[in-house]
Amino acid sequence: MTKATQAGVSRRGLLVGGAVLGLGMVIGRGALAQNRLSIPYSNKSLDYYFFVIQEASVKRAVLARSGEFQATNANFDNTRQLEQWQSLLLSRPSAIISDPIDSQAIVSAIRRYNREKIPVGIIDTPADGGDVAITVSFDNFQGGVMAAEEIVNRLITRYGRPKGTVLNCYGALASVAWRLRKEGMDSVFAKYPGITYLARPTDGQLEKMLSVTLSTLSEYPDLDAVHAPSDSPSRGIVTALQQKGRWKKIGEAGHVIFVNIDGEPIALKWIQDGYMDACISQDPVAYGEIAVDMIVKHALKGEAVPLGTYQDKKYFWESGEIVQGKTGPTLIIPAFVINRDNVQDPRHWAAVAEKTWGIPYT
Repeated sequence: MTKATQAGVSRRGLLVGGAVLGLGMVIGRGALAQNRLSIPYSNKSLDYYFFVIQEASVKRAVLARSGEFQATNANFDNTRQLEQWQSLLLSRPSAIISDPIDSQAIVSAIRRYNREKIPVGIIDTPADGGDVAITVSFDNFQGGVMAAEEIVNRLITRYGRPKGTVLNCYGALASVAWRLRKEGMDSVFAKYPGITYLARPTDGQLEKMLSVTLSTLSEYPDLDAVHAPSDSPSRGIVTALQQKGRWKKIGEAGHVIFVNIDGEPIALKWIQDGYMDACISQDPVAYGEIAVDMIVKHALKGEAVPLGTYQDKKYFWESGEIVQGKTGPTLIIPAFVINRDNVQDPRHWAAVAEKTWGIPYT
């Protein structure tokens, strides 16, 4: 997940973050112990519900272990995030977990913690260097591939062969996650010369997705499919389709095939209502929970996180592989498709966040 600067979304995100997570210090039951567990979380933003849930996941996992928790919000300001890492270092935490804004810029901060022998956990956006105790992320390239394949299969069903016009409202390429999603999608459509593939930049912003989709619909009124690399800003796409009379249910004349990545509650609702064809999901609930678990069980004991199969059936994806990545042990959570056949599964992270944790989607 990456940057969104749409008006209103930031205010809603901050309200949710402040009310639900608490942006200051939350002291666990063991905070007064001499060797207390203290794991702060450095968040890139609270603009997306996705980021709110990542933070909630880390917080819940730390407090469940009677630890001390603190969260910072850089609000997509890379300099601010680096300053926050430095400030957190002064408190000598047991470890730190973060979703970096900039994969390369965060390396210097990670190395500072390495020198102090404080374990680092990275979730969502992998770092480009440093020694990271555990990275829990998503195969963003494969996510892009799967989203493209979902679209291609539906075009074949529609026309009997791979043809049509597809709009990819891709996000800011400075983000490793969004860049890989675009590259994955590009790699699939490069195989299908009969498909007109329009990859157009939006920086992952709602307003730009709205304007790009509107202009594309004017240029290509018979647009067959549209994709966004994240659900939240894709509301701009939905608004554009509504304004052009193209917000149609699957099976209705004029339906625009709609496939995204992330799996937010709004995507589940669109699928349930019959407007969205599919969504490739990741799992922010698992990111935070697993990162804390691996740090406490292994890194804080001076052990390397063991490589091999990770299994937990409480997650929809159930099983993934911890491999040796560029910065250390890395769990790449396998991408999976949410569609109308499985959208009701209670293990989807959006269902856990809304229905089990009670964090409203706004």
